[in-house]
Amino acid sequence: MDWSVMAGRMTIRHLELFRAVCEAGGVSAAARELGVSQPSVSQAVRDLELHFGVELFDREGRQMLLTEQGARLLARARAVLDDLGDLECAMSEAAGTQTLRIASSITCGTCHLPAALARLAAAAPQVRPRVRVEDSQAVERDVVAGVAEVGLVEGLVHDGTLVAEPFARDELVAVAAPGRAGEAVTAAELARGRLVLRERGSGVRELFEAALTERGLACDPVWESVSTEALVAAVEAGLGASVLPASLVDRAVGEGRVARLAVTDLTLSRELLVIRRRGRALTPATQAFLAALGA
Repeated sequence: MDWSVMAGRMTIRHLELFRAVCEAGGVSAAARELGVSQPSVSQAVRDLELHFGVELFDREGRQMLLTEQGARLLARARAVLDDLGDLECAMSEAAGTQTLRIASSITCGTCHLPAALARLAAAAPQVRPRVRVEDSQAVERDVVAGVAEVGLVEGLVHDGTLVAEPFARDELVAVAAPGRAGEAVTAAELARGRLVLRERGSGVRELFEAALTERGLACDPVWESVSTEALVAAVEAGLGASVLPASLVDRAVGEGRVARLAVTDLTLSRELLVIRRRGRALTPATQAFLAALGA
Protein backbone atom coordinates (compact mmCIF):
# COMPACT_ATOMS: atom_id res chain seq x y z
CA MET A 1 0.00 0.00 0.00
CA ASP A 2 1.17 3.52 -0.78
CA TRP A 3 1.26 5.31 2.57
CA SER A 4 2.25 8.70 1.16
CA VAL A 5 0.10 11.58 2.34
CA MET A 6 -1.17 14.58 0.47
CA ALA A 7 -0.48 17.99 1.97
CA GLY A 8 -3.29 20.53 1.92
CA ARG A 9 -6.23 18.23 2.63
CA MET A 10 -7.11 15.46 5.05
CA THR A 11 -7.29 11.88 3.79
CA ILE A 12 -7.98 8.48 5.35
CA ARG A 13 -4.23 7.87 5.25
CA HIS A 14 -3.66 10.89 7.48
CA LEU A 15 -5.98 9.36 10.06
CA GLU A 16 -4.34 5.93 9.75
CA LEU A 17 -0.90 7.38 10.31
CA PHE A 18 -2.07 9.58 13.19
CA ARG A 19 -3.69 6.60 14.88
CA ALA A 20 -0.49 4.59 14.42
CA VAL A 21 1.56 7.32 16.12
CA CYS A 22 -0.84 7.33 19.08
CA GLU A 23 -0.90 3.53 19.40
CA ALA A 24 2.86 3.03 18.94
CA GLY A 25 3.84 5.91 21.21
CA GLY A 26 5.78 8.00 18.70
CA VAL A 27 6.62 8.74 15.09
CA SER A 28 9.65 6.45 14.84
CA ALA A 29 7.84 3.47 16.36
CA ALA A 30 4.83 4.01 14.09
CA ALA A 31 7.04 4.22 11.01
CA ARG A 32 8.80 0.96 11.97
CA GLU A 33 5.54 -0.89 12.57
CA LEU A 34 4.01 0.28 9.29
CA GLY A 35 7.19 -0.08 7.23
CA VAL A 36 7.06 3.51 6.00
CA SER A 37 9.43 6.45 6.19
CA GLN A 38 9.56 8.55 9.34
CA PRO A 39 9.27 11.85 7.42
CA SER A 40 5.98 10.74 5.85
CA VAL A 41 4.52 10.01 9.29
CA SER A 42 5.77 13.32 10.71
CA GLN A 43 4.31 15.16 7.72
CA ALA A 44 0.93 13.51 8.26
CA VAL A 45 0.82 14.79 11.83
CA ARG A 46 1.83 18.30 10.73
CA ASP A 47 -0.79 18.25 7.95
CA LEU A 48 -3.52 17.38 10.45
CA GLU A 49 -2.40 20.10 12.86
CA LEU A 50 -2.46 22.64 10.03
CA HIS A 51 -5.81 21.36 8.75
CA PHE A 52 -7.53 21.71 12.14
CA GLY A 53 -5.46 24.61 13.46
CA VAL A 54 -4.61 22.86 16.73
CA GLU A 55 -1.67 21.17 18.43
CA LEU A 56 -2.31 17.42 18.58
CA PHE A 57 0.73 16.56 20.72
CA ASP A 58 2.77 18.12 23.50
CA ARG A 59 6.34 17.32 22.51
CA GLU A 60 8.60 16.76 25.52
CA GLY A 61 11.98 15.60 24.29
CA ARG A 62 11.32 12.33 22.48
CA GLN A 63 7.93 11.91 24.12
CA MET A 64 4.73 12.83 22.29
CA LEU A 65 1.78 13.31 24.65
CA LEU A 66 -1.71 13.78 23.26
CA THR A 67 -3.29 17.15 23.90
CA GLU A 68 -7.01 17.44 24.66
CA GLN A 69 -7.61 18.18 20.98
CA GLY A 70 -5.42 15.23 19.99
CA ALA A 71 -7.38 12.85 22.23
CA ARG A 72 -10.63 14.11 20.71
CA LEU A 73 -9.31 13.52 17.20
CA LEU A 74 -8.05 10.04 18.12
CA ALA A 75 -11.49 8.98 19.37
CA ARG A 76 -13.16 10.23 16.19
CA ALA A 77 -10.43 8.81 13.95
CA ARG A 78 -10.86 5.36 15.50
CA ALA A 79 -14.61 5.54 14.91
CA VAL A 80 -14.14 6.60 11.28
CA LEU A 81 -11.57 3.88 10.61
CA ASP A 82 -13.74 1.27 12.32
CA ASP A 83 -16.66 2.30 10.11
CA LEU A 84 -14.40 2.07 7.07
CA GLY A 85 -13.34 -1.44 8.07
CA ASP A 86 -16.98 -2.43 8.50
CA LEU A 87 -17.73 -0.98 5.06
CA GLU A 88 -14.93 -3.01 3.49
CA CYS A 89 -16.24 -6.16 5.15
CA ALA A 90 -19.80 -5.45 4.00
CA MET A 91 -18.71 -4.85 0.42
CA SER A 92 -16.55 -7.98 0.35
CA GLU A 93 -19.51 -9.99 1.67
CA ALA A 94 -21.70 -8.53 -1.07
CA ALA A 95 -19.10 -9.73 -3.57
CA GLY A 96 -19.25 -13.24 -2.07
CA THR A 97 -16.09 -13.04 0.04
CA GLN A 98 -15.44 -11.98 3.62
CA THR A 99 -12.08 -10.55 4.66
CA LEU A 100 -10.92 -11.18 8.25
CA ARG A 101 -7.87 -9.38 9.64
CA ILE A 102 -6.10 -11.43 12.32
CA ALA A 103 -3.14 -10.44 14.50
CA SER A 104 -1.32 -13.23 16.32
CA SER A 105 1.54 -13.64 18.74
CA ILE A 106 4.45 -15.78 17.62
CA THR A 107 3.54 -18.78 19.80
CA CYS A 108 -0.12 -18.75 18.77
CA GLY A 109 0.81 -18.11 15.16
CA THR A 110 3.20 -21.05 15.14
CA CYS A 111 1.33 -23.65 17.14
CA HIS A 112 -2.39 -22.94 16.85
CA LEU A 113 -3.30 -20.54 14.05
CA PRO A 114 -2.33 -22.71 11.04
CA ALA A 115 -4.60 -25.59 12.09
CA ALA A 116 -7.43 -23.16 12.92
CA LEU A 117 -7.15 -21.52 9.49
CA ALA A 118 -7.19 -24.93 7.81
CA ARG A 119 -10.44 -25.73 9.64
CA LEU A 120 -11.78 -22.29 8.70
CA ALA A 121 -10.98 -22.86 5.01
CA ALA A 122 -12.87 -26.15 5.07
CA ALA A 123 -15.90 -24.79 6.95
CA ALA A 124 -16.10 -21.28 5.47
CA PRO A 125 -14.17 -21.01 2.18
CA GLN A 126 -15.65 -17.57 1.53
CA VAL A 127 -13.60 -16.10 4.41
CA ARG A 128 -10.23 -14.69 3.36
CA PRO A 129 -7.94 -14.25 6.37
CA ARG A 130 -5.19 -11.61 6.42
CA VAL A 131 -2.65 -12.41 9.15
CA ARG A 132 0.02 -10.41 10.99
CA VAL A 133 2.36 -12.28 13.40
CA GLU A 134 4.02 -10.06 16.03
CA ASP A 135 4.54 -9.80 19.79
CA SER A 136 1.57 -9.80 22.16
CA GLN A 137 1.68 -6.07 22.91
CA ALA A 138 1.58 -5.25 19.19
CA VAL A 139 -1.37 -7.64 18.77
CA GLU A 140 -3.26 -5.77 21.49
CA ARG A 141 -2.51 -2.43 19.82
CA ASP A 142 -3.72 -3.71 16.46
CA VAL A 143 -7.03 -4.94 17.87
CA VAL A 144 -7.59 -1.78 19.93
CA ALA A 145 -6.80 0.37 16.89
CA GLY A 146 -9.04 -1.66 14.58
CA VAL A 147 -6.15 -2.82 12.41
CA ALA A 148 -7.29 -6.38 13.21
CA GLU A 149 -10.75 -7.69 14.05
CA VAL A 150 -9.37 -10.43 16.30
CA GLY A 151 -6.05 -11.21 17.95
CA LEU A 152 -4.39 -14.21 19.54
CA VAL A 153 -2.17 -13.59 22.58
CA GLU A 154 -0.68 -15.35 25.58
CA GLY A 155 -1.08 -14.42 29.22
CA LEU A 156 -2.14 -10.97 30.33
CA VAL A 157 -4.40 -8.51 28.51
CA HIS A 158 -3.83 -4.90 29.50
CA ASP A 159 -6.48 -2.82 27.71
CA GLY A 160 -9.92 -2.62 29.30
CA THR A 161 -11.61 -2.08 25.94
CA LEU A 162 -10.85 -5.68 24.94
CA VAL A 163 -12.82 -8.87 25.49
CA ALA A 164 -10.58 -11.93 26.04
CA GLU A 165 -11.66 -15.58 25.83
CA PRO A 166 -9.36 -18.58 26.44
CA PHE A 167 -9.01 -21.14 23.67
CA ALA A 168 -6.03 -23.25 24.85
CA ARG A 169 -3.38 -23.58 27.56
CA ASP A 170 0.39 -23.52 27.25
CA GLU A 171 3.37 -24.29 29.50
CA LEU A 172 6.69 -22.49 29.66
CA VAL A 173 9.81 -24.54 30.34
CA ALA A 174 13.43 -23.72 31.12
CA VAL A 175 15.98 -25.14 28.67
CA ALA A 176 19.77 -25.22 28.67
CA ALA A 177 22.64 -26.81 26.75
CA PRO A 178 22.44 -30.61 26.32
CA GLY A 179 25.13 -31.22 28.96
CA ARG A 180 22.78 -29.94 31.66
CA ALA A 181 20.03 -32.50 31.03
CA GLY A 182 18.09 -33.30 34.19
CA GLU A 183 19.75 -30.57 36.23
CA ALA A 184 17.58 -29.10 39.00
CA VAL A 185 17.73 -25.36 39.70
CA THR A 186 15.76 -22.87 41.76
CA ALA A 187 14.10 -19.79 40.30
CA ALA A 188 16.77 -17.65 41.99
CA GLU A 189 19.58 -19.68 40.42
CA LEU A 190 17.92 -19.46 37.03
CA ALA A 191 17.49 -15.69 37.34
CA ARG A 192 21.13 -15.15 38.41
CA GLY A 193 22.52 -17.22 35.55
CA ARG A 194 23.10 -16.26 31.93
CA LEU A 195 19.76 -15.99 30.18
CA VAL A 196 18.74 -15.61 26.54
CA LEU A 197 15.11 -14.49 26.37
CA ARG A 198 12.33 -13.25 24.14
CA GLU A 199 12.10 -9.49 23.68
CA ARG A 200 10.16 -7.18 26.00
CA GLY A 201 6.56 -7.04 24.86
CA SER A 202 6.28 -10.78 24.29
CA GLY A 203 3.83 -12.78 26.42
CA VAL A 204 6.59 -15.26 27.29
CA ARG A 205 8.90 -12.58 28.67
CA GLU A 206 6.10 -10.85 30.57
CA LEU A 207 4.92 -14.03 32.29
CA PHE A 208 8.44 -15.09 33.28
CA GLU A 209 9.37 -11.67 34.66
CA ALA A 210 6.06 -11.41 36.55
CA ALA A 211 6.76 -14.78 38.21
CA LEU A 212 10.25 -13.62 39.19
CA THR A 213 8.90 -10.32 40.56
CA GLU A 214 6.46 -12.23 42.79
CA ARG A 215 9.51 -13.89 44.34
CA GLY A 216 11.48 -10.66 44.70
CA LEU A 217 13.73 -11.61 41.79
CA ALA A 218 14.78 -9.96 38.54
CA CYS A 219 16.81 -11.00 35.49
CA ASP A 220 19.21 -9.32 33.08
CA PRO A 221 19.35 -11.35 29.85
CA VAL A 222 22.54 -11.34 27.79
CA TRP A 223 20.60 -11.92 24.56
CA GLU A 224 17.07 -10.94 23.48
CA SER A 225 15.36 -12.04 20.28
CA VAL A 226 11.94 -12.22 18.62
CA SER A 227 12.99 -15.56 17.13
CA THR A 228 12.51 -18.72 19.16
CA GLU A 229 14.82 -20.61 16.80
CA ALA A 230 17.58 -18.04 17.37
CA LEU A 231 17.21 -18.51 21.13
CA VAL A 232 17.27 -22.30 20.79
CA ALA A 233 20.49 -22.02 18.76
CA ALA A 234 22.00 -19.76 21.43
CA VAL A 235 21.05 -22.24 24.16
CA GLU A 236 22.45 -25.13 22.12
CA ALA A 237 25.74 -23.23 21.79
CA GLY A 238 25.97 -22.85 25.56
CA LEU A 239 25.40 -19.09 25.62
CA GLY A 240 22.79 -19.32 28.36
CA ALA A 241 19.53 -20.85 29.51
CA SER A 242 16.11 -19.75 28.26
CA VAL A 243 12.44 -19.93 29.19
CA LEU A 244 10.24 -20.75 26.20
CA PRO A 245 6.90 -22.40 25.35
CA ALA A 246 7.10 -26.17 25.61
CA SER A 247 5.21 -26.45 22.33
CA LEU A 248 8.03 -24.60 20.53
CA VAL A 249 11.02 -26.42 22.07
CA ASP A 250 9.81 -30.01 22.47
CA ARG A 251 11.23 -30.92 19.07
CA ALA A 252 14.65 -29.46 19.89
CA VAL A 253 14.58 -31.33 23.21
CA GLY A 254 13.69 -34.58 21.44
CA GLU A 255 16.55 -34.07 18.98
CA GLY A 256 18.99 -33.55 21.85
CA ARG A 257 19.82 -29.98 20.79
CA VAL A 258 18.76 -28.57 24.16
CA ALA A 259 17.75 -30.08 27.50
CA ARG A 260 14.95 -29.22 29.90
CA LEU A 261 15.90 -28.00 33.35
CA ALA A 262 13.84 -28.89 36.40
CA VAL A 263 13.00 -25.60 38.09
CA THR A 264 12.08 -26.80 41.57
CA ASP A 265 10.03 -23.82 42.74
CA LEU A 266 8.59 -22.37 39.55
CA THR A 267 5.79 -23.65 37.32
CA LEU A 268 4.67 -21.44 34.47
CA SER A 269 1.43 -22.17 32.66
CA ARG A 270 -0.82 -19.71 30.91
CA GLU A 271 -4.01 -19.37 28.97
CA LEU A 272 -3.91 -18.55 25.29
CA LEU A 273 -6.52 -15.92 24.53
CA VAL A 274 -8.50 -14.66 21.55
CA ILE A 275 -9.19 -10.95 21.92
CA ARG A 276 -11.55 -8.49 20.22
CA ARG A 277 -12.89 -5.00 20.80
CA ARG A 278 -15.64 -4.79 23.42
CA GLY A 279 -18.96 -3.68 21.93
CA ARG A 280 -17.98 -4.32 18.32
CA ALA A 281 -20.46 -6.58 16.54
CA LEU A 282 -19.19 -10.00 15.48
CA THR A 283 -19.14 -10.32 11.71
CA PRO A 284 -19.98 -13.69 10.13
CA ALA A 285 -16.28 -14.07 9.27
CA THR A 286 -15.27 -13.51 12.90
CA GLN A 287 -17.90 -15.97 14.11
CA ALA A 288 -16.64 -18.59 11.67
CA PHE A 289 -13.04 -18.06 12.82
CA LEU A 290 -13.96 -18.34 16.52
CA ALA A 291 -15.76 -21.61 15.78
CA ALA A 292 -12.72 -22.94 13.91
CA LEU A 293 -10.46 -21.89 16.78
CA GLY A 294 -12.68 -23.64 19.31
CA ALA A 295 -13.24 -20.48 21.37
